[in-house]
Amino acid sequence: MKSNQKRKLTALMAGVMAFAAVSTLQAQTQPSKAEVRSVRGQATYTVAGGPAQQLKVGTILASGSTIKTGPASMVDLFLGNSAGVVRVTENTTLGLDKLTLTDTGADTVVEVQLNVPEGTILGNVNKLSAASKYEVKVPNGVAGIRGTRFRISSTGYIVLLDGTLVFVYVPPPNGAPTPYTLVGPPAVYFSPVDGVKPAPEDLVREVNSQFRGGGDHGPPFEPPGPPPAVPFKDPFVSPGVGKKPDRPSGS
Repeated sequence: MKSNQKRKLTALMAGVMAFAAVSTLQAQTQPSKAEVRSVRGQATYTVAGGPAQQLKVGTILASGSTIKTGPASMVDLFLGNSAGVVRVTENTTLGLDKLTLTDTGADTVVEVQLNVPEGTILGNVNKLSAASKYEVKVPNGVAGIRGTRFRISSTGYIVLLDGTLVFVYVPPPNGAPTPYTLVGPPAVYFSPVDGVKPAPEDLVREVNSQFRGGGDHGPPFEPPGPPPAVPFKDPFVSPGVGKKPDRPSGS
């Protein structure tokens, strides 16, 4: 009897260890990347302080890359199905500080950390999982973003068309951090002088025009999906990551 119990206990422990190994694989964090989907005018990028290179459609950028745009220039970056797209407007510096993906098997957890020391970016972010983190750092604060269309400038001026954004404002030179919550619709804006206010109609039209594209605003700015016939759940994730044994993977 004792021998039979010992065999059962050994089998149970082996099963627990196998399950733990599969769970670890499913929750494995992978580096993510950004794909350049559109370039207008002059734009360059550097990697880890290396020499500047011309930015082209199709360029793949990893964490540690920095983009710079010139006058009358813009760049659209695809960060994946969940993180959506970022538009880098003219005379802007954008640092891709951190881009990761963790496929838990149930959903995809993304971590995006962007840095805008100068200039302005727009973002169109799809609904993120509860465990995901999307942050944009500017010289006077950090914005935490959830499924949102937004415009953020390095001066700390923010326009939110819809979704939710929490901006922790740090007054210079070393003021106390103060959180502000922006929720839309209706559209709202934040400024270091006024705090959170309803966005005036002319400001809403201006930002909407940047999303719609046309004229000097480039192509329409909507989150594109992955290229046709790409056989994986989210761009830049290995097909095997998060795949449960003996079960077909699904989008």
